[in-house]
Amino acid sequence: MRTTIFLASFALLAFPTAALANGYDVPNVNPRDLAMSGAAVAAQSDAAATYALPAALSRMEGLDLSLTGGLLELHTTWKAPDGSSMAGSPDASTKFHPAYPLSLFASYGTTLAGHGAGVGLGMNIPAGGNMYWPDDWSGRGRIITVNRRLYGFYGNVAYELIPQIRIGGGLNYIYATEYLKQGIQPSPDGYGEVSASGGGFGFQASGEFKPTARLPLTIGIDYKHKVRMNLTGNAHFVVPDSLLQPGTAAAPVDQGVTHELTYPNTLNVGVAYRVVKQLLLTGTYTFNRYSVYGQDVFQGDKGTTITVTRNYSNGYTFRLGAEYTLRERLALRVGALRDISGLDVRYYSPTLPDANTWAASAGVGYAIGYNLAVNAAFFYAWMDRIEQTGTLELPGIYDTRVYILSASVEWRLPLGSR
Repeated sequence: MRTTIFLASFALLAFPTAALANGYDVPNVNPRDLAMSGAAVAAQSDAAATYALPAALSRMEGLDLSLTGGLLELHTTWKAPDGSSMAGSPDASTKFHPAYPLSLFASYGTTLAGHGAGVGLGMNIPAGGNMYWPDDWSGRGRIITVNRRLYGFYGNVAYELIPQIRIGGGLNYIYATEYLKQGIQPSPDGYGEVSASGGGFGFQASGEFKPTARLPLTIGIDYKHKVRMNLTGNAHFVVPDSLLQPGTAAAPVDQGVTHELTYPNTLNVGVAYRVVKQLLLTGTYTFNRYSVYGQDVFQGDKGTTITVTRNYSNGYTFRLGAEYTLRERLALRVGALRDISGLDVRYYSPTLPDANTWAASAGVGYAIGYNLAVNAAFFYAWMDRIEQTGTLELPGIYDTRVYILSASVEWRLPLGSR
C-alpha cells in the first residue's frame, strides 16, 4: 500500500507544461514576427533575426537593439463527458495567471573583405507556460499547477558569400525551470510538488537566398538542432493524518529528482515577396521533430523510476503574413496560421493543452525618428476541441484559447553615424 501511494504521488513529476501546440512551444513574441504569425522568417529586418534567421544579420548595418516585452494568457475549460467516470463533476477552468515572455536581442553589421558580415546576441522564451487549475477542481488528483520556462540564449554570426547568398549560425543554450503541483487523493488537502531546473547546448544554421537580383523574392531557411537538458531538483509531499491511519499507507518520501527534457529539432522554410514597394507578402512552413518526445522518465534518488508514455509524432505549421507600409513610417501587419500538432490524443492531459490550432494576428510599427521605432502586436489562437474518453488520462472535454500581447522598442545606429 505504501508503494501504491508513493507511486501515485510521485507520478506528478512526469508531466510537461502548458503550450501553444506542437508540444510545449511558445510563439516568437518579437512584435513584427508575432503580428505576421511567425511567417516573416525570410523578411527579417532587425536584431531579432539572431533567433529567426541569423543569415539576415549580414545585410544589416551598424548597431541594432530590439527589446520586447509580452503577456501570454492560456485559458482552458474542462467539462466531464456524459457516461464517463467523471460524469456529474462540476465544470472547471484555469485561473487567470499570465506569463510574461521576453525577447531581447542586439546585433552589429559591417563589411568584411568586401562582403556583409554580422553578429547577434540575445535571449527569449522559446517554450513553456502556465497551467493554474483551481485547488479543489475534480481533476486535482491529476494536476493543480504547472509552471515551466525555457530560457533560450543565442550567439550567431553571418556572412554574405555573394549578394544573393548569405549564411549564418552559431550556438544556443536553453535553460529550463519547472514547478508542478498535484493533489493526493482522496484528501482535499494533500499534495505533492516538485521543482527542478537544468540546461543544455545546441546549434543553429541558416541561409538567405535571392534567386535573381531583379526578382523581389527572398527564401529563408533556418534549422535549430534539438537540445537535451538534464534537470535536477526535489520532490516534496504534504500528507494529512487521515491518509496515515493504521492499515492505510505511509507518507510518500521527499527525495531528489532528475529527468531529461528534450527540446526538439525545428526547421523553418520561408519566402518573402515584395509585390510593390509598400506591400510585402510572406509565408513559412515550420517542422517540429516532436517524435523525440516519446516519454518522460523521472528518476528519484530513493530508488523509484517513473516512466510515462507520450508517444508524440512530428508536428508542422503553415503560416501566412503581410506588411503594408504607409508614408515610410507606419507599417500595418497581419498574419494567420494552421498548426498540426504531433499529439497522441489518447494521452491528452490537463497538464498539456495541446491540439491542432488556428491562429490570427495583427500589429503595427511606427518609426519615431531616424534611429527609433516602436512595434506592437496581438495574437489569438483557438485550439480544436478535444474529447478525452479513454482510460489513460483524465476524461474530459477540453477547450483552449491563447492570447498574446507584445510591444517593442528598436534602436539602431547605422555605420558612420555619430
